[in-house]
Formats: sequence, C-alpha cells, structure tokens
Amino acid sequence: MSRLATAPGHAREYETIYILRPNTEREKADDVSGKLNEAIKSTGALLTGVELWGQRRLAYPIAKHHRGIYVYVKYLGKGATVSEIERQLRLSDSVIRYQSVQIRQNVPIEGTEIAEMSSMAFEVPFEADEPEQTVERELGLDANSLERRRRDEREDMDDLDDEDGMGRGDGNSEEN
Repeated sequence: MSRLATAPGHAREYETIYILRPNTEREKADDVSGKLNEAIKSTGALLTGVELWGQRRLAYPIAKHHRGIYVYVKYLGKGATVSEIERQLRLSDSVIRYQSVQIRQNVPIEGTEIAEMSSMAFEVPFEADEPEQTVERELGLDANSLERRRRDEREDMDDLDDEDGMGRGDGNSEEN
C-alpha cells in the first residue's frame, strides 16, 4: 500500500492541544513551551499559531484534578515533528493530557505566517482545584446534600401552599 507524500515546498498542518496541571507555576509552563519550540525548530517545522485557552473545567477528573490549563499549538511539519512534540509532552510532569491531530496535507510553506512560542503569556489567574468528589457526595447522600434537599422540599411545599391559597393541612382541594 502506498503512502501519500507531500509535495516539495509543502508540509502537513497539525494542531496539538495539551493540558497542564491547574497548579502549574509559570516557570514550568514556560519550560514546557520552550521544549516544544525547540522540538519544532529541530525538526525543521514552522510554528503557525499558539493560544493559551486558560484554565477550564475537565470533563472528568484526571490525576485527581478537576480543572486544567489548556494550550493550543498549530504548526506545519512532518510525522517526526509530531513524534518529538508528543515525546516532550510525555516527559513533562506538568502535562496531564495531550492530543495531536493532522488538519490538512500539502500546505504550501511559502507565505505562511510564523508565530512565536515566547509570545505566549502564562499569566493564568490561580483558581483552587475543586475538592475530591466522594461517592456519597456524587450521589447526594452526604449530610449537607440531604439537609439541603429537605430544605428545598419544604420550600417547594410552602410555594405550592401559597399558590393554592389554601392553608396547610385543611384538606380542602379542588381535585377531591
């Protein structure tokens, strides 16, 4: 089976999204971005875009973290570039997840705008990670959830009584 080859003067366009731990310090985040920048330059690839998406809630807990700092990197290169970037991300303790995707093939290199990884500012406001969810809390069986649910039910009953115009417990309802 033949493999598709890129034309001379062309490359594949990739994007990589990686998630840093929510408590990552600026120096460690800069270190990760520096290693990615070196990996891109060493393989002859071109960095075309970098965005710091900031701290976001994760869809599910990863390594006991409920939030993460998302970073988006877009570049032109070959398969070796992706392999080196993913190797650097795998070696970093600050990175908890990453994913690389090929966007397009045979993108002309000439005329492509080049971005700088150093232009990315890692000034993300610190937000405390959410406490670990226990099974009882997830199911609503902890003491606070039960008390809150009872209070909500009482308030709902009071609201229904107010809408009826009937007092509590008099047994007169229009449905009887």
